[in-house]
Amino acid sequence: MIKLQALRKHLLEAVPDLKRGPEKLLTFVQDGGIAFARGQHLSHEYRVDAQIVVTDYSGSLDTLMIPLLQWLSRYQPDLDPDEAIRLEAEILSNDAWDLALTVRLTERVIALVNCETGTINAEHRMPAYPIEVCPALSWELHTKAPGEDAYQLASSWESPTDE
Repeated sequence: MIKLQALRKHLLEAVPDLKRGPEKLLTFVQDGGIAFARGQHLSHEYRVDAQIVVTDYSGSLDTLMIPLLQWLSRYQPDLDPDEAIRLEAEILSNDAWDLALTVRLTERVIALVNCETGTINAEHRMPAYPIEVCPALSWELHTKAPGEDAYQLASSWESPTDE
């Protein structure tokens, strides 16, 4: 799953708590399937519910969620916005929790069969979908909690890249 690996890499680079402790980020495929059309070509699409688990998380939920939403907007924009992410949390203490986020990912594989040569060329596709023109390549997330007067720098990262 190239998409899940790319999403994992993005979160490790964008979320300060994960940058300091990458072992806190666990990724799984809970459920999934493969869609394909019968015929000579073997092209197909992986459809999986990817679970992203962050253990002993002490950061702001925004610091995790905003980079995730940015990545999904670019690489999985066809998600139903009302059902794009499911969230579960276990509060461990006043400043730490375990989070489980479930996201539906799809990944196309173009597999072209050449019967004359006996070869199959398979290519994974991960197209990026620009949502709007935004030339910024580096990002900073500033957050402000209720009762605070000023925004505080919470995270910084580079835009997801086409890999």
